[in-house]
Amino acid sequence: MKNKRLLILPLVVLTVSSCAINVHHETSDYILTLKHEKEDLRILQLTDPHLSAKDDDEAHYAIMQKTIDKAGEIDLIVVTGDLFTFASKETAKHFFSFLDSQGCPWTVTFGNHDEQCSFSIDWMTKTLNEWGSNCYFIDQQDDDVTGNCNFVINVMHGEDLFEQLFIMDSNRYYFGSSFGYDFFKQDQIDWYSRVVHDTTIQYGLTDSLMFYHIPLPEVNDAWNAAQEDPSLLKHGSKGEKCCPPDINSGFFDVIDELNSTKGMYFGHDHVNDFAVTYKDVDFVYGVKSTNRIYFDKAKLGGLVINVKKDHSLVYEQIFTTYEEATK
Repeated sequence: MKNKRLLILPLVVLTVSSCAINVHHETSDYILTLKHEKEDLRILQLTDPHLSAKDDDEAHYAIMQKTIDKAGEIDLIVVTGDLFTFASKETAKHFFSFLDSQGCPWTVTFGNHDEQCSFSIDWMTKTLNEWGSNCYFIDQQDDDVTGNCNFVINVMHGEDLFEQLFIMDSNRYYFGSSFGYDFFKQDQIDWYSRVVHDTTIQYGLTDSLMFYHIPLPEVNDAWNAAQEDPSLLKHGSKGEKCCPPDINSGFFDVIDELNSTKGMYFGHDHVNDFAVTYKDVDFVYGVKSTNRIYFDKAKLGGLVINVKKDHSLVYEQIFTTYEEATK
């Protein structure tokens, strides 16, 4: 389901257009394939750059470039939302060109601030759909799944599926019984379940990772569990209150039951950078990638997610200061 403007049109036009909205797509329509021959898969997560048309962005790009350079050989860059705040189309295209220039596959998901720009989310998804080159992104703009970036990247070793990467839209704001951050809707949960089911039929049960922006409510349970059992904390600390949605749609219960997703990666809370294993799933905050909005200047950079041959997960936080990036 996408944001669509309501127009007063003749009845015949309304009848025709209603047939083109909320189309059900097959699982295969949401899958992109990334061929990968190395034993390990190295993913660099950037998050919450909040790029704006109002800023001199040279320093922001310098710190992201320095972080990418420090990460070394990377197989995929994923930016987990809040790409922009008060950005223009030129700002967006500049950022996509920057990612494209790194010479490796890249993708993005959206955050709650990405609608606060001089362009619509639909314009951004259409632009990314048509970007080509190193961009791995697909949005079925007429589909029956809430959000604007729900798709899958299948990382293939020859004919074998090595790892499945879910890129999902945690949506923006909720205007229901109370105002707050939005949450995954039931049709998104059903879509996830369907993809895991279809993948299991085709390849057998496969490990997957998930990238989105606003953490699930269970992030608080994960942190509390790590306070009782410090061995659950892989790295990092809690620098601020976690701000998941007030409404729990039950998504984690489904993730737990299906036993496919072993790691979830998000941003949103800029000075949290912890990784905790909870019910055999890693809840992992990325590292904020610029000093826009609010930040801890000692915790800017990115996170490398190294998926080993045996599917174990190894993390490397990369911290970059503006001083070293711009000297």
